[in-house]
Amino acid sequence: MRKSITSGLLVAAALGSLSVLSPVAVAATGTAEEASVATPAAASCVEVVRWYTDWPDKFVEVKNNCGSKACFSVTVAANRDPVFSIGAYRQQSFRYGGALWTSGTGIKNIGC
Repeated sequence: MRKSITSGLLVAAALGSLSVLSPVAVAATGTAEEASVATPAAASCVEVVRWYTDWPDKFVEVKNNCGSKACFSVTVAANRDPVFSIGAYRQQSFRYGGALWTSGTGIKNIGC
């Protein structure tokens, strides 16, 4: 009896994790393609100045070269991408993760 309950719980957990991860992967690829196609001019507005760590936090310093507010997200593997906004013609640092997060790999410009 215990083996059947345990195996049933394991199967349910495995199927639950697959159903949670699949839509995220599909949605992430669709939005990245849409962002790169829809706003190629916005990609030049926000640029990374430097990546750095002030233990235990991870930071990215960005610069906005446009005359209006710009929004962007930091690409972090295996985590939800945090979203930020920066004012016109500003350079600012943003905390995007803690000690257990992997380092960011880039930024994506998104609509505000």
